[in-house]
Amino acid sequence: MSNSLMNNHKSCSLAKKLKVFFQIHSGDFHAVKELDPGKIPLISCGNNNNGLIGYFDIPEEKIYSHVITVAYNGQPLTAKFHPYKFGAKDDVAVLIPKVPMSDTAMLFIAALLNSNRWKYSYGRKCFREKLQNFELLVPITEVHGETQLDEETILRLFPKEYIKYLPQKINKLSISIPEIQWHEFSILELFNLERGDFHSIAKLDSGDILTVSRVSENNGVVGYFKKPENASIYDKGHITISTVGGDAFVQLDDFIVTDNVIICLPKNKYRLTTLFFIVFMLNYQKWRYSYGRQCYKAKLEKVKIYLPIDKNGYLDENCIETIVKQTSYWPNIEKWFEEHS
Repeated sequence: MSNSLMNNHKSCSLAKKLKVFFQIHSGDFHAVKELDPGKIPLISCGNNNNGLIGYFDIPEEKIYSHVITVAYNGQPLTAKFHPYKFGAKDDVAVLIPKVPMSDTAMLFIAALLNSNRWKYSYGRKCFREKLQNFELLVPITEVHGETQLDEETILRLFPKEYIKYLPQKINKLSISIPEIQWHEFSILELFNLERGDFHSIAKLDSGDILTVSRVSENNGVVGYFKKPENASIYDKGHITISTVGGDAFVQLDDFIVTDNVIICLPKNKYRLTTLFFIVFMLNYQKWRYSYGRQCYKAKLEKVKIYLPIDKNGYLDENCIETIVKQTSYWPNIEKWFEEHS
């Protein structure tokens, strides 16, 4: 959009269908055996590594770039922005802008889609026809009588180049992982489970205590409020689990919590690396839950996860620490806890 147009348009926020702004295609490949090894990323519906499943020889006419993919399977509506060339499996939709769209605007749309994932599940998927009519509340403007995304408003909200909003990646030397012996643990072997203390945040006064609810983004944090009477303030480092989507988080600050969240009270003093590893293993199973099949306390008590054990059969926290400290962003988490201890 030119500067003159940006300075002479009216903007508002309305719920608009995705097909207003995007051509929506399904990916081109059903199985990787259709492809030879190569250098182009192939994107699927997974949530890890931006959906990457490998590198293949993708025909030029089936290569996309600077577009969004949206998962049909796994956790439906999981959206990823890809500012690079890639191919797509048929378990994702590819959203191609009808008019040129900035990378920041694309990342904004992907974030909005991800905030709505709770509406779908493995049993209630969001395929192409449904996705085309999916509505998002977005800032819009009229240009020459046509409805367009109001990028001026988006860029006022996010003035930096999109890449600067991503966590800093710290390169580390690779650490050799020992041979791992796995054991299945019941969640009740590791934690006592309790529901949160109050039902509605609408009745709370604004304050300075971090408040956790059932949402799947921002570590479950919905704002800062005053502690209601008879509620507890939990120490940072506790695991919380949403009853809606089964989303598990390690809380980074002291917090209060609503009753649609489960707090995991450790039966032993676990290392921080162990807590984050357990959260990873819990989130690996959250595809089982949705708004229509919620993860209440009784159901959560039946959850089992695999964890490393040592030669004596005990939880191997040394092994877990070795694994977790290899991850690219661990130094950021470790630094946070050191600065806020």
